[in-house]
Amino acid sequence: MKQRLNDQIKLTFYLCLLTAGVVALFLRDAPAAAGALPWVYQFSIAGYYGSLLIIISLLLSPLNLLGPLRWLLPVLGWIWLMYLVIDLAVFNLYRFHLDWLMVRMFVFDFRGMGIPPFVLVLAGSIALLMLALLLWLYAARRAGTSRHLPWFAAALLLMPAGLSANSVINIWAAQFTREEITGYRPYMPLYYPVESGSHAQRISDWWPEMFPASHGQATRVADQSAGIVQYPLHSPECTPSQTPPSILMIVVESWQADSLTPEIMPRLSAFAARATRFDKHLSSGAVTVPGLFGLMYGLHPNYFELFKTSPARYPSVFTETLHQQGYQSRVFTSSSLDGFSLGKLFFGRVPESQIHTEKSDEQVVAKYLSSLQNTTAGPRFDFLFLTSSHSPYTYPEDYARFKPLPTLKGGFALDKQADKVPYKNDYHNSLFYSDALLGRVLEAARKSGVLDTSWVVITGDHAEEFNENGLGYWGHGSNFTRWQTQTPLLVMAPGQFAARRETKLSLHQDIVPTLMQEALGCKSPAEAYSNGMNLFHLPQQRGTLLASYMMQAYWVDDIVFDRTTNRSYDWRDMKQTRTLSDMDAVRGLMDEERRFLVRR
Repeated sequence: MKQRLNDQIKLTFYLCLLTAGVVALFLRDAPAAAGALPWVYQFSIAGYYGSLLIIISLLLSPLNLLGPLRWLLPVLGWIWLMYLVIDLAVFNLYRFHLDWLMVRMFVFDFRGMGIPPFVLVLAGSIALLMLALLLWLYAARRAGTSRHLPWFAAALLLMPAGLSANSVINIWAAQFTREEITGYRPYMPLYYPVESGSHAQRISDWWPEMFPASHGQATRVADQSAGIVQYPLHSPECTPSQTPPSILMIVVESWQADSLTPEIMPRLSAFAARATRFDKHLSSGAVTVPGLFGLMYGLHPNYFELFKTSPARYPSVFTETLHQQGYQSRVFTSSSLDGFSLGKLFFGRVPESQIHTEKSDEQVVAKYLSSLQNTTAGPRFDFLFLTSSHSPYTYPEDYARFKPLPTLKGGFALDKQADKVPYKNDYHNSLFYSDALLGRVLEAARKSGVLDTSWVVITGDHAEEFNENGLGYWGHGSNFTRWQTQTPLLVMAPGQFAARRETKLSLHQDIVPTLMQEALGCKSPAEAYSNGMNLFHLPQQRGTLLASYMMQAYWVDDIVFDRTTNRSYDWRDMKQTRTLSDMDAVRGLMDEERRFLVRR
């Protein structure tokens, strides 16, 4: 038994050592370390993965007691190393990491990926040699005896120390937007470091020389040789109008497309009678972050993690163009935008005095209405984000139009197949309230003349499900069916009074190129800065990418392929399994994912 324990510790040591070697290969194209802290951080990444390997090794310790099953330990270690090696190859080729779709295409369509057969033979040979090496390291006495056990154990103890250093540096870097640290994250697979900002100031107070309490000073002009992103491909050429229009963008939290009805939202339904209504509109995600990212950047959500690490280096072309054309930008929200660097990404040019974060939607609207009386001359970009329709769905009692209501808010968590009617009534009441607030906004904008000279965009960040699929899904972020991704979109151009209906697929990614071309006078092709298209020139067929916090999916012809779970289903009904067979469309989406990545 003692010898088996020695063998397991030895194997864990070698796995950590080999993993550190592969990590170094991932980092070879990363920006060069500038200073001592980035060097320490790079070494600490090995501690992150090493600590995970130690934890998994401890959990698998019972296999040592099961005779032949103990040989699963080196086999599982081999699978881990092969994953890293394959992901390294995928990352070098495509600039994104391995997922289930890549595995499926590798198995069934490797020729379509451009992989020559001899490469597969070579890869298979290397895999067998790697397996033989691990089995030898695990069993051979020459690879380490009991005399070496203290050295192996001491080396393994460095892994938790590295993880601790990694966490401390990440907490500080995430809070203060230190790109010399955060810029390494996109290069690493399965990398989810600690980023909680609650202790960042304490870390700075503890060691101010190493961790100064100051934000990074990255330039806004991207040094394309220093990162993984090339965005935009070139700056758009714009000719502003002599009388530039203002832009009013309103986002309603968790807004399901089927809820825009005269009964539930009478004021916005009346507004839709004068605007263009997009009947099949998809958010870029099933949760807020990718939804807002697609809305404000016009990019697919896979770029978010890359941009989040360097918000000052890669601001939205849309907001930069607004700034260059002299727009006064203002933000009114009842949701904090500090998390996930959203405020820095979207509104880095907006003065803090013009970012109004209120405690309630009522206060948000009151602040906006008062601002209409104190507006300076010139075009404006106003962004309103109302969150009353986010669970637990808040509204005054006077707006409880729909009944019965749930006896316990969130009670569906105890019964996934609960009657949805009370919970959806609660949700509809919150939308009825949001509609009343937005009615005040639109009426005040009409009286002040803002509507006559503005582009108005009203949409949701994502949708909200109430078990419409019948599979026990509630809320958002758990799948990519229409119930969580289809949200209303209303667009009204200056002087528009006649309603239009658009039935072609539209995306959040389309809003930026539309405003750039129609409102800001930019004639450059949208492909230079966006994955979207002009909303008034949509194609008959297209695909898109969708994301939540931990999952990504391809959407092609009403079929969702979840790249995280390897599951395909019908966008309208998750119970219907459908096969994603249009590989040409998939390859086109993969090209879209790489359009703004630096090719090495």
